[in-house]
Amino acid sequence: MSTRGHTRQRRLLAAVVGLGLVVAACGSDGATGDDTSPATSAAADGTGDEAAPETTAAADGETTDTTTAGEDGAASDGAALAAARVDAFRQPVTELPLSAPIAIEPGTKVFYVQCGVSACSEIAVGVEAAAKAGGWEYETASHQDTPDTVASAFDAAIAAQPDVVLTSGNPREWFESQLATLEEQGIPVVAWSLPESYEPGGGIEVNLLTGDDYYFYGVLMADYAAVTSETGNILFVGLPTFPVLSIVQEGFEAEMAEACPDCTVDVTEVAVTDIGTNLPGSIVSALQANPDLDMIVYAFGGMMFGVPEAIEAAGLGDQAVAISQAGGPMNFGFIADGNHQVAEIALASELFGWRAIDAAARILAGEGPGRADTPELAMIDGHPDILSGGSPLQILEADSIADPTVLWPGVVGFQDLFTALWAG
Repeated sequence: MSTRGHTRQRRLLAAVVGLGLVVAACGSDGATGDDTSPATSAAADGTGDEAAPETTAAADGETTDTTTAGEDGAASDGAALAAARVDAFRQPVTELPLSAPIAIEPGTKVFYVQCGVSACSEIAVGVEAAAKAGGWEYETASHQDTPDTVASAFDAAIAAQPDVVLTSGNPREWFESQLATLEEQGIPVVAWSLPESYEPGGGIEVNLLTGDDYYFYGVLMADYAAVTSETGNILFVGLPTFPVLSIVQEGFEAEMAEACPDCTVDVTEVAVTDIGTNLPGSIVSALQANPDLDMIVYAFGGMMFGVPEAIEAAGLGDQAVAISQAGGPMNFGFIADGNHQVAEIALASELFGWRAIDAAARILAGEGPGRADTPELAMIDGHPDILSGGSPLQILEADSIADPTVLWPGVVGFQDLFTALWAG
């Protein structure tokens, strides 16, 4: 970690200790203070004092021990910061992170190039509702997350000649020629879930969920595991098929080395085809092979399909709990029922659709997409774009899920809040 990082860390820790929130070891609870100095964690470039754990996880599901030892002082500091961060992000979000007013122009035509996973369908609900609220024309084309179907959907977008295009998740190489055409025609593209920066350029005006965001999701899951695991024996299940989920894994591994260097951390990587097929049995096998394993971290909430049922059928329901990110009602149901999963790093999918329209309106007005302030405890050296897109973030647990059958709203009444901003 840089000297600047050490200074920030010491200042924040002074505030935490001053409030009596000393955390002695991994597994202890804590809270955040009101100090104005940002907290830091290990950067992706490996400049932290504790080296990121080396992982040689195989695609066939074999795990590799990645236990990392650290100095007592560094371990104590990392544990305190982890506890403060977890406590801060357990709190509900009551306001839109980005709230500058913008006059939205009726009659604008928006085209959504929609990916094939469930989260994109959930976001589409918000995009369509927001377009209607703003008096915009809405059109969409879906694809199957393959190079040819993505290119075809972008061809449909070009043929429609919209004022703005929305898209997500897929590598820009899959639609590079179409992106060049859109840029030549002066049609801006609003994207999200790309492993790039907030305003990446090259035809993409804004990337509302950045590589830094996904890195932070991994950090936050590592902090939660370090704070809540009783045995310090943790398994991370990765899905490297998607570049942003590899970044989640990177953030998790780097932060575990800081937050709990004495924990035993194993990593296994699976394929998309393992979800709902091989993965449930693999998790059961991992639990049977390691009775001390008490925390499983999944790179993506949708990976857990069929897992809790398999664990329960094997009589292992009381052994380990789980956390994931960007899950939906399936995961909320697991949490509410106490069925393996206890926490979710939540994505407000419908609200995110509204924010995409909001960003598009700002870009078309010549004001840029807008940038939200990064909360103090989400500031990490080398990752300047964490939460810049204006999407709320919260660790959901059983007591913070009002209705597990519906999408998490992020901010209650967000529709009215956005329409009030758009009144100019």
